[in-house]
Amino acid sequence: MIRYLFYLVLVVFLVLIQTSILPYLPVVGRFYDFLVPLIVYLSLYKPLRDGLPVLAAGGLTMDMLSGAPIGIYMTTYLWVFIACRGAPRWISIRDHLLFSVLVVLGVLFQNVLFSAAVLTAEPPRFFTAFSLRIILLQLFWALVTAPFLWLGFRYLFVNPGRLSGKGSRNGI
Repeated sequence: MIRYLFYLVLVVFLVLIQTSILPYLPVVGRFYDFLVPLIVYLSLYKPLRDGLPVLAAGGLTMDMLSGAPIGIYMTTYLWVFIACRGAPRWISIRDHLLFSVLVVLGVLFQNVLFSAAVLTAEPPRFFTAFSLRIILLQLFWALVTAPFLWLGFRYLFVNPGRLSGKGSRNGI
C-alpha cells in the first residue's frame, strides 16, 4: 500500500513540476510530458501490478488537467507502456541507453498522437514550422534529460527505504 502512495506522490510531484514550474522558465521553452519517462521506467523495470496503477493515475490526472480530448493521455501512456514492456525482447543495448531511446520514442509517439487528434478536429494548417520546432525541442530535451531521469528513478526505486530510514532489499 505504501508503494502505491509513493507512486501517487511521485505522479503528483511530476505533474506539478510540469504544469506549474516549467512553463514559466524561459530557457526551457516547451517541455515534454514528464510522465512519459516514468511510464517507460516502470514498464522496463517494474512488475505490471506497479506500472498499471501509475499509468491510470497519471493518465486520469493529465486528462483532467489538460484541455486535450478526454482519454488522449491515458491512451498515449498505455501504448508507450505496452511498447516499452516488449522492447527489451527486440532491442539489446545497455539499460540507460535503452531508457533514453525509449523516452525519445515515447515523446515522439505522444506528439504524433496529439497531432493526429488535432488534425481530426481542425483543418490541416496545424502542422506549421512552429509546431515542428516545438516537437524537435521536446525531442532534444527528452534526449538530454533522459539519462538524468534514469539515474533519479533508479535512486528512488532501487532502495527507497533509505528515504524513511528503514531500508528495503526489494525496493518499492
